[in-house]
Amino acid sequence: MALRVRRDGPLPIAEQIAAQLRGLIRAGRLRAGERLPPVRVLAGFLRVNRNTVAKVYATLERDGALVTTQGRGTFVAAVSSRRGEETIGPLIDRLLDEAAAHGIGEAELHALVVGRAAQRARADRPRVGFVECNTSDLAYFSRQLAARLRVPPVPVLLSDLPRAASTLDLVATTMFHVEEVRRLLPHHEVVGLMAMPELSTLEVVAQLPSDAKVALVCATEEGVRSKERSIHAVGIRRPNLMTATLQQEGKLADVLRRADVVLASPKVLERLSARIPSKARVVAFASVLNDGAVGLLEDRIRAWRPSPHGRRGRAAHTRTRRRAGRPHGWALPGA
Repeated sequence: MALRVRRDGPLPIAEQIAAQLRGLIRAGRLRAGERLPPVRVLAGFLRVNRNTVAKVYATLERDGALVTTQGRGTFVAAVSSRRGEETIGPLIDRLLDEAAAHGIGEAELHALVVGRAAQRARADRPRVGFVECNTSDLAYFSRQLAARLRVPPVPVLLSDLPRAASTLDLVATTMFHVEEVRRLLPHHEVVGLMAMPELSTLEVVAQLPSDAKVALVCATEEGVRSKERSIHAVGIRRPNLMTATLQQEGKLADVLRRADVVLASPKVLERLSARIPSKARVVAFASVLNDGAVGLLEDRIRAWRPSPHGRRGRAAHTRTRRRAGRPHGWALPGA
């Protein structure tokens, strides 16, 4: 679950959080019965007052979107919504009426709609590349984008980017690499995506015993720094936090041997599975791409038009590069 607040935005912070939670519920990103983070954890994650989050939860509970169970927490309510059908139904009725007025029967209208949908699906679309510096993060985030975009992204390692540049129209990458990618591709539009840790992971880390020896393992040093900042940003202090990367063989073996808890991304855990001691608890430190940033990338894809002088184009309404999804004030860093 990725949330963000903009302290310079037109809406009060409580309304921003409530609107985003409602949107996640409507979109199915938060499913019925799913547990939300405790007030303390979400407030720390967003750097807002706890009373603000408590007010949001209470408002959504009154609206029937959430339900709180004493001693267990706050959950998404099991409410079946027909809002999408209620919205599109009148439009379908109007289309049927308009077609009948022009002498078009239901069967012919059906064929026209199917044909039009196929035509839109075949429309010229940009070739979107997603860039990361290591294969683990590249595969992990590319799968997230493929599930959320109408144009499947082409995974590209940062080291391969100069060779792949001519095959790409739009380029996306995490905020850690956005400036470097823009230097390498000065004539491409580059969209920066913010990767944020799952709140459920931070909640688990916050509840670990204070004397637990925690091994944080990442594919790269950049990943270690990012996840350390994520942990510290929500007020979690772990005096016994040990770090290592997959390339640091000696150090990795030492921290795994001493660890009570092993904290790593799902992909890294796959590679470590045979080396983690049986006594150690395993916690998957997953990250998700910010919804606002992915939404902006979708907007750029929709607005993209081929250049009359070649394949690579620009979004139709602006040539300005933008850093996608970065909230004003404070934000968790990427994965």
